[in-house]
Amino acid sequence: MKPGKIAMIAVAALVLTSGLAMQFLHVPNVKDGQLGGGVASGQLAQVLPMQAGPWTGADEPLGPNESVSDAASRILNFDDYVFRTFRSGGRSISVYIAYWAPGRMPTHKVASHTPDRCWVENGWTIRDARFGVPVEAAGSDFKRGEWRLFHPPGSTRDQFVVYWHLVGDELYDYGARLNTKPHPVKWVRDSLAYAMKGSEGQYFIRLTSDQPIEDFFKDPSLSELWRALGKLGLANPPGGVAPGA
Repeated sequence: MKPGKIAMIAVAALVLTSGLAMQFLHVPNVKDGQLGGGVASGQLAQVLPMQAGPWTGADEPLGPNESVSDAASRILNFDDYVFRTFRSGGRSISVYIAYWAPGRMPTHKVASHTPDRCWVENGWTIRDARFGVPVEAAGSDFKRGEWRLFHPPGSTRDQFVVYWHLVGDELYDYGARLNTKPHPVKWVRDSLAYAMKGSEGQYFIRLTSDQPIEDFFKDPSLSELWRALGKLGLANPPGGVAPGA
């Protein structure tokens, strides 16, 4: 190998190593105790309604698919979360939201904890996947979501999933691929970005049901739920263009 190439590789390795080391020097900075969308820290559960028309909500305990064993919760290190299931007439849809304050977690670490990875590691099978799917919820234009169909172990009913990862006001771009493993280029890019300027506030929002999620988006009786999620950053501004459009 030519000396010039060896030098370039050495410099790149030094930059990456320095970036990774600097990740641990950032101190979380929660400005005025606020989450994104003007939500006070520790109050995320109050953002979602407990009742939406005929739908009644109930908070659920977090389980293995949310990666909240003692070890995993320390790794995820989120500031706030809510996991609520809404039921009506034999139908149900679950909403999981996790929030990280600015500087709390590197973007690439949050991006690596998706159902594509965590659920598969817990024995689930991905039956189908669609990337950057347009979403309109009860007349509101939402940012594009990641659509999945999973088969749980030991179950006869598949689970439909739509999820989003918001970084500040922007939608994280996973690309047209399953996220069973981090994208190497984006991992390096996000590591260096975090080392140089920290991270913005982040949301991970996931909808789950044994029925197609798009059926719920069309249900006007859930409009209060969609408005709440829209205020967290899922709704595109009026006249805005959905990412990837």
